[in-house]
Amino acid sequence: MPKLTAAEYLAQAIAVSGKTQKEVARLAGYDKPNVLSMMKTGITKIPVDRVPALARACGSDPKVMLCIVMQEYHPNVWEVLTKTLGDQITLSGEKQSSIESHTAGTST
Repeated sequence: MPKLTAAEYLAQAIAVSGKTQKEVARLAGYDKPNVLSMMKTGITKIPVDRVPALARACGSDPKVMLCIVMQEYHPNVWEVLTKTLGDQITLSGEKQSSIESHTAGTST
């Protein structure tokens, strides 16, 4: 089954947040909501340093969003981090299931 991209995950997180894109943008520290449109379509990558604010603005788990972003945008760095830090950086079984439930079954 195909997995959601980081862009698709962000789009889904905004959609289920109960907030407008403008509200999410403001809460995440963006002046203009169109930057989120560019992230949601994949035109612009989600900046890693903005993941926590974006996730909180959407009511999502920042660790889950960060894992998705890192695995897609920086797979080599993610591999080194998970091999080096192990349990300190990897998700618990429950959070891993959360990622899988968010990413499974959606085709691109």
